[in-house]
Parts: sequence; structure tokens; C-alpha cells
Amino acid sequence: MPGGAAHRPQRLQAGFSMIEMLATAFIMAVGILGLTVLQTMALKATRGGRSLGTALLVAEQVLDQAEREGRLSWLIFMNTNGNSTAAEANWKYISLTADGSTAALDQFNSKGGAFDQASTDPAGSQAFFTARTTRVLVPSDGTSINGHLSALTVQVVFSDEALGQAAVVRSVTLTRMISHG
Repeated sequence: MPGGAAHRPQRLQAGFSMIEMLATAFIMAVGILGLTVLQTMALKATRGGRSLGTALLVAEQVLDQAEREGRLSWLIFMNTNGNSTAAEANWKYISLTADGSTAALDQFNSKGGAFDQASTDPAGSQAFFTARTTRVLVPSDGTSINGHLSALTVQVVFSDEALGQAAVVRSVTLTRMISHG
């Protein structure tokens, strides 16, 4: 060959080296591990959010029942010219002591339905939500029509349990003004 040194053709690199493959696999493994942890956290948050939402619905359900009792006692009060004390003995929430010293306790299953120990459904046979209802009489300012106004407070207590972790006791408290006879 003219010019002295033999001219060798350069080889083109075809593919990846083993080190590049290991580095890529390590980066992918770290990314997938991060996504797995994120998915686990999202599932826990969803469960906690569902329990909190159901607790709010339970509290609203109890307050709605108390409001129905209040309206009915108001109608009885107005139709009996203020002599409704005998009828109030049958009220679950309106007949609570007006100073909040006694409370009504209700238990609900994990779906927010009535607690039933005899239920064959495991979700219905275990108490999950406990609702404590108290009533405080609001003093009259003298300008209202005959009857009473009470602040009904419902506190729903439940526990969130995660696998491998201790149970966390949570609560929701709602208050509603109820007019009654």
C-alpha cells in the first residue's frame, strides 16, 4: 500500500455495553420502586378519605333524624298549645338533657348502615362508626315564638387501620341548630 501504514477500517459500535445495560436497569428499578411507594400511599389515602366521607354521612344522617324529631315535636307543641312534654318522652335526640350531660350513642357498620350483630355480612356485623349526640339548649332572647332552639352536636369516632401499622382513631364533629317544641 502506498504511503506506508496499512489503513484499517474502523469498526462501528453495534449495541450497548454491559455497564450501560446495568446502569439503565438500576435507574429503571429506582423509578419503579418510587412508583410502587406512591401507589401504596395513594391507596391508603383513598381508604382514609372513604372512611372520613362515610363518617360525615353518618353524622349528617343522625342530624337529619334529630331535625325530623324537632319538626315533629314543634308541630305537636303548636297543636297542643305548648303541652308537648308527654310526647317528648319518645324522642331519641330531642329528649336528651338540655345541658349536654347525657348523650345518645349510635353504632354503624363500615358502610354507614345500621349496626346489626346478627348480620351474616362481615361488614355489617362489626361496629365501625360510633356517633355520640349531645344537645345544648340555646337561651331564648324573648323575640322568638314559643318553642325551643337547641344546638345538637354529633361526634362520629372511627379507627383507620392499615396493614402492618397501628390503628389511628379519627373523629368528625358536626353541630346543627334544631328548633323543637
